[in-house]
Amino acid sequence: MRRLLRALRWVLTTSWPLYAALVLGANVLGAAAIMLFIRFMIPMPEIAEFDTDISDLPAVGVAYVIFAIVVGVVVTLLMFRPVLEWQRDPDGHDPNMVRTLVLRLPVYQAGVCAIVWAIGIVLAVSVAATSSGRLAVVIGVATLLAGAVVVLLTYLCAERMVRPVAAMALSRRFEDSTLEPPIKQRLRMTWLLTSAVPSVGVLLLILGQEAGYFTDNAADIIPATLWLILAALVTGFFGTTLSIMSVVDPIQELQQAINRVRRGDSETQVDIYDGSEIGVLQAGFNEMMRGLRERERVRDIFGRYVGVEVARRALEERPTLGGEDRKVAVLFIDVIGSTAFAVSHTPEEVVAELNRFFEHVVETVHRNRGIINKFQGDAALAVFGAPLALTDANSMALTAARELREELKGLQLQAGIGVAAGHVVAGHIGGADRFEYTVIGDAVNQAARLTELAKDTPGRVLTNAATLRGANEAERARWTMMKSIELRGRHEMTQLARPIRQTLADRS
Repeated sequence: MRRLLRALRWVLTTSWPLYAALVLGANVLGAAAIMLFIRFMIPMPEIAEFDTDISDLPAVGVAYVIFAIVVGVVVTLLMFRPVLEWQRDPDGHDPNMVRTLVLRLPVYQAGVCAIVWAIGIVLAVSVAATSSGRLAVVIGVATLLAGAVVVLLTYLCAERMVRPVAAMALSRRFEDSTLEPPIKQRLRMTWLLTSAVPSVGVLLLILGQEAGYFTDNAADIIPATLWLILAALVTGFFGTTLSIMSVVDPIQELQQAINRVRRGDSETQVDIYDGSEIGVLQAGFNEMMRGLRERERVRDIFGRYVGVEVARRALEERPTLGGEDRKVAVLFIDVIGSTAFAVSHTPEEVVAELNRFFEHVVETVHRNRGIINKFQGDAALAVFGAPLALTDANSMALTAARELREELKGLQLQAGIGVAAGHVVAGHIGGADRFEYTVIGDAVNQAARLTELAKDTPGRVLTNAATLRGANEAERARWTMMKSIELRGRHEMTQLARPIRQTLADRS
């Protein structure tokens, strides 16, 4: 008993009580409306005689309604029991079974309602047939039409109320679009049973009057006709509203989700709660967002390896082997004494210090609109002007070199920095299955040679006169010319330049 009370208390905290109230309310109101319509609106003498012959007919009708409610509630609870148990313990049940059952609950609920109404119609017709065959026909047709309308309204109410549970059941995946009637069929059935059925009732009243089923006075069917017109307005409004909501609500949710994506929210998801084409759209949107997040993750990881601009171009275009002539500035940075540092420290300490060192390098290069083309052990190659063209690549590379000199002060690892500008071939080098974006040209070689010299130069930053002449006036003012030397591997003299002290640069 205690366990039953706990389960009942839990059920009362969910949306199931409201679900039950709406479904029962639709059926009780439908039954009451058709009983009142038959008793007071149909102008048929047999009805008054039948009511006199069976004086306790209203009590019998009420008793059957109560019986139908009890049977409907019991059958519904038995049908819903796996869902209720799954809600209390999601991990203890087969998710595929639960998904299928939840999406078919509105259909099953409508089926239970149809069976209860069918039993009631058979009993009503059987009792009426003992008095009059014509009365049995009228009661049978009227209750059948009313039952069809109520069954549809039951389905629409159930479909609306089961959405939160369906969203839970389908939170991970959705695979079938045949678990509920298609949208086209749903809308047509709504029109047929909420508007066409009352219209058919009016037509049958007119035909029954002409066939002599009712009183001789044709005006006697006017109240029944007005009743049916009113019923068509009421049921048509509620049925159409529920059908519209079943289509418009998920579309509006998709629209809101798309607007969130436009604002940059890549974690947007929509609830899947429909077993028709709408569910396919909802699941498709979520799948699209998962693909978008995966693409962004690949772009982010790819960008960390090859640079953001290289990754963006590779994702937007199909990379091909080869390159193009570009005028760029190259910054080469190489750690001083890395071998001795590795001997006196553990590998973990070496990696940690290198990461700390390169963190400053990456931040400074990116701040000046360059890209880190590659890391070579304890060295790094940065490029300014490819793949993103820059109007003042020399100045940005020289600024980055000066800022790195200040950024690296206080670190255990120090480095030489060389900057050179010139024409290079920038593109993809390698084989068809494995290639990388890089730059090849004399500027790269010059930067590497300048870096070697910079290690033994005060300030440890060097460039050449040609690179400095290509910079803007403000940047040139922060450098001073030095002697000319012949770089290793070259057969011409190269005039060197290095940054002046910061205080002197500020004065200038």
